[in-house]
Amino acid sequence: MTKKLLFVLVAFSFSFLVMVGLSMFSIERLTTFTEYSNELLHSNKIIRTLYKTEVYLKDLDRWERGYMLTKDTVYNRLVNSAIDSIYPSIDNLELLVKKDKSDYKNILDLRDLIFLRIKYGKYNLAFMDSSKPEVASTFYYKGRKKMIAANRLIRKLHGNQNIILSQRYNKQQFYQQLTTNTLKLLLIVFCTVTLLLFILLVKLMKTSTLYYNNLQTKVQELKNSHSELQDITYAISHNLQEPLRKIQVLSNMLMYKNEDANNETNDTLSRINKSAHKMHLIIADLADLTNLTKTEENKSPADLNRIVQHTLIDLSEQMKEKNAEVEIGDLPTIEGYEPQLKMLFKALIDNALKFSKKDKHQIIKISYNKGLDTKGVHKSSINADDRYHIISISDEGIGFDNKYNGNIFKIFGRLHTDHSVYDGKGLGLVKCNRIMTNHHGYIKAEGIAGNGATFYLYFPI
Repeated sequence: MTKKLLFVLVAFSFSFLVMVGLSMFSIERLTTFTEYSNELLHSNKIIRTLYKTEVYLKDLDRWERGYMLTKDTVYNRLVNSAIDSIYPSIDNLELLVKKDKSDYKNILDLRDLIFLRIKYGKYNLAFMDSSKPEVASTFYYKGRKKMIAANRLIRKLHGNQNIILSQRYNKQQFYQQLTTNTLKLLLIVFCTVTLLLFILLVKLMKTSTLYYNNLQTKVQELKNSHSELQDITYAISHNLQEPLRKIQVLSNMLMYKNEDANNETNDTLSRINKSAHKMHLIIADLADLTNLTKTEENKSPADLNRIVQHTLIDLSEQMKEKNAEVEIGDLPTIEGYEPQLKMLFKALIDNALKFSKKDKHQIIKISYNKGLDTKGVHKSSINADDRYHIISISDEGIGFDNKYNGNIFKIFGRLHTDHSVYDGKGLGLVKCNRIMTNHHGYIKAEGIAGNGATFYLYFPI
């Protein structure tokens, strides 16, 4: 499942990179095509302006000769109109070819020729008005020479621009075709990759659905097994309690009836009675542990100060016996299961009392802090940014070596094997761990052999 998902992610990443590459290439080709298209339009504009200039020159010559033949002032006005049109056309040509040094020089030369052509034309018209000669003046012939030179230069510029126009047109056509082919390829690749990814995702979804259905089946089987386990535990706890009670009753009866028996017999009966009582307590703890896996009730605000105070009342006899006192800080109110929280603090305080040092006044401290998991434990199973109500319970008892931390919360995981000195069943901390799991938190312990232990409770805020 993970491999298939990884394959889909790799395929998607590869296709994405291909798409980006082709898209960038297409954009670059399209940009180049646009540049050549603009240059092509620029060349066409230059050629059109050259044609207009040439037409204006021809009009100037035609209207000048018309005036020379007819002396009609209409032609004189037309000459002035042609002159007024030539200068803006030349200015426009200068702007259009400004980046091309060769053509720009030719345009400047063309301007000079046209300027002289207009100058000689005006002189010729003035001469015709003043003397009314029968033949054309020398100004007319000089103007004709300048016009011929100007037309020759215009044709040269036409030739240059036609060559440039042809080159730009060919390049524009090439990049137009290249851009079209690239876009077609991009579309084909996109459709192909999309189709393949769609097929892979459909297969993955089918596999995921099958996996989910199997998981649901397993979950249901697990629920059924858990329910059966609870039923078995309930049956065992109730069915075994009765024989154990009978063993205790009968052993007590034998002890009372045989008061005159030897000490060895009474000691044996006493040991039988104690073992039956211990087994009774273990079965009760196992039943409690099994019941802790059920959290059908809803959470409610729980004042930890009140819960701890009630717990201390329940443990007052043990505290007097162990010569112990409890110092309590200002504890918070959290959302939780109050019966379980009572069981949690009772088990931890009881644990501190059990493993206290003999003949020494014991102080158990319960304090509170709010913050992140600064100890760095269980980071793989929680969010490092989550904030917690951190409750610490420390004692001055016999402690333990931290290398046994892995066993301390396991069922029947005892660190102290001297049963006669330290009474315990190996289930108290297991229940504490289960309760913290029910509250979506966790518990951890730190100890120093011979110098006390501290238990940390992390309740998520």
